[in-house]
Amino acid sequence: MTRSAASGFQQALQVFLGPLGDELDSAIVAISNPTPQPECMRLAHEEEAEADPLDVPADHSMKTLWLHDWYIVARMATSIVAIGDELVGGFTLDTNSHWLAERLRLLGYPVKRVTAIRDRPGEIVDQLKRELADAEITDVFVSGGLGPTPDDRTFASVAEALGRALIIWEDTRLRIERRVRRMHEAGLMESPEVTEGNLRMARIPTGPAHVFKNKRGMAPGVMYEVDGKRIFVLPGIPLELKSIFTEELEPQFLAGGSAATVRELRYTFAVEARFYPLMRELEEKFPDISIGSYPNFETKELVIRCLGADPKRVEEVIEVIRRRSAELGMKGERR
Repeated sequence: MTRSAASGFQQALQVFLGPLGDELDSAIVAISNPTPQPECMRLAHEEEAEADPLDVPADHSMKTLWLHDWYIVARMATSIVAIGDELVGGFTLDTNSHWLAERLRLLGYPVKRVTAIRDRPGEIVDQLKRELADAEITDVFVSGGLGPTPDDRTFASVAEALGRALIIWEDTRLRIERRVRRMHEAGLMESPEVTEGNLRMARIPTGPAHVFKNKRGMAPGVMYEVDGKRIFVLPGIPLELKSIFTEELEPQFLAGGSAATVRELRYTFAVEARFYPLMRELEEKFPDISIGSYPNFETKELVIRCLGADPKRVEEVIEVIRRRSAELGMKGERR
């Protein structure tokens, strides 16, 4: 068997055995291909019968590795609702949610879930009500569907979900008028008159706690407060969303968060299953630290990632993993 074929078989074996793990009575022992291999490959793939620091005790059945719920260390949780037929239809990649999730994590507002839904009023209303009913969620970030065309239905749906009427927000209307006029003078629009489509973007639910200006476009960002929760409604155009978030929303409303500490160890040609007993041990000893394993079969890289509110605790966990894996000849690169 060629090296590539052996590697593929070994990956397939790990995937196949994962779902059967709970039905096994003892640890899985992977036997490498007997064909001579370079020393680095043997360190990566051979599993010996003798005990080592990462062996699974005989009375433990093998389970699929899982990510510890690190939100228990957070004081607040957020959610993201991305709206657009183009997203759920696979026409447009949802880069907004990825960007928002990263920013929120760094600011200390970890995301509990990301949901993509269609431009259907009933579905938008139902999803918003689910988010508001979730006791763990303090902030909801809604993006998309604020444009000038009939399929942009987010503001109307937010109004229905909150039981509020739609009104023309005068400051936004005046700003749209100025922008249309400037665009006409620059030759970008045929008429300096505000159209019904333009006016749609100034029609928002009543009683906003704050209206963001949007220096890159016409549709405003809006924040509502409902029963102690905040709903941030943002345009779906990435440039506009990022501008509102970084220039207005973040400094005014997200300055009080405390970001989690993140540390990683990266291994090459490491077998993920060998880390199972150590991860199980550490999650019991350090319940406040998230420990996750993330294999990449294309690059042959395995990332062990730790997250937590206490930097010293995170460093302690990373050091234990580094030391224990080094005893097996696996050297992790710290990130």
